[in-house]
Amino acid sequence: MESLRIFYKKLTILCLTLLWLFALIFIQTQTAIAAEDYDYYQAPACDNADTTDAHPKAAVMLIGGAESKKEGEKEATQWLLDRADKGDYLVIRFGKTGGQADWICDNFSESINSAAELAINTRRGADSEAVENYIRDAEALFIAGGDQNKYQDTWEGTYTEDAINYLINDKKVPIAGTSAGMAILGEYYYAPEFDGVLSSEILEDPFARNTDDIDRGDFLDIPVLKDTITDTHLDRLDPSRGYTETRYGRMFGFLARVVDDNSFPSYAIGAEEGAFIAIDENGIATVFGNGTTRGADAYFLQAETRPEKLREDEPLVWDGDGKAVKVYRIQGTPKGSGQFNLNDWKSAEGGQWGYWYTRYGNAGFRHCP
Repeated sequence: MESLRIFYKKLTILCLTLLWLFALIFIQTQTAIAAEDYDYYQAPACDNADTTDAHPKAAVMLIGGAESKKEGEKEATQWLLDRADKGDYLVIRFGKTGGQADWICDNFSESINSAAELAINTRRGADSEAVENYIRDAEALFIAGGDQNKYQDTWEGTYTEDAINYLINDKKVPIAGTSAGMAILGEYYYAPEFDGVLSSEILEDPFARNTDDIDRGDFLDIPVLKDTITDTHLDRLDPSRGYTETRYGRMFGFLARVVDDNSFPSYAIGAEEGAFIAIDENGIATVFGNGTTRGADAYFLQAETRPEKLREDEPLVWDGDGKAVKVYRIQGTPKGSGQFNLNDWKSAEGGQWGYWYTRYGNAGFRHCP
């Protein structure tokens, strides 16, 4: 009997040891999966005591890209954080976490409770409860630049998409997006799988390569951007990075496609680099920027007519006697300038009205102002 008890004791110890090893392997495997699927970083410099009484205010900020260290950046960021009511600030992106959470803490520690970054890199990660909770707990959300196609492919139809829409429409927190982050905020959005279409390409053929990646209403739901497509980096010319043409004609072509799909009303909002389009809870847009003629302008486009010719493999004709698309341009300034009412797309001040049109493809495209 004594030998039997010793045997069972050793067997029990062996079983418990094996269970412990299996548990350890499982935990390590899950940790490896989590590291592959998403990466979360909270900046230590402004990790204050948890704020439970923040009352964020709905707002949207559209940023044209390449805004780092540009005039107006800090003022625009402060505008956004004021609407977070000293809550928790979260940056989401694809790839690796960056330095924005630390930058926020270094410059705005008195305006927030905490700042963190969350890289969501697989659909499994995007569909995890941990990622969903990180997003739902935020009082301000910033969607970083990168590749909007990866955002769509990885996040659409997951808990991540649900959590972002919860922040926008239920919790009503301020949300911002720069470059690719701005590109996915409209009801219509352009998320190309390969290099984006050029202005000349879409004006010469509105159904050119990659234009089948113009999607509608199946991702993020921001009511103030209904019937609207956005575009970024309008003024960049950098052939080494693939920017061989400005994007004014591309945005015009996008709007032609939206009109074809949506009829009226149909809108587009474009931002030059360094422009911050701050849309408050009442739908009024103000533009922050460098206050010079060198970029940082915002454009609000509304279709006045239907394109006269919008066919595959043929140049776009959208003239309307020189008034095809009515455009309001606001030059951004460091302290914020102009006002544009996105409720009626008519009431505006501090900018200039003009018209864009094309009488025949790329060669016939005119944009003024």
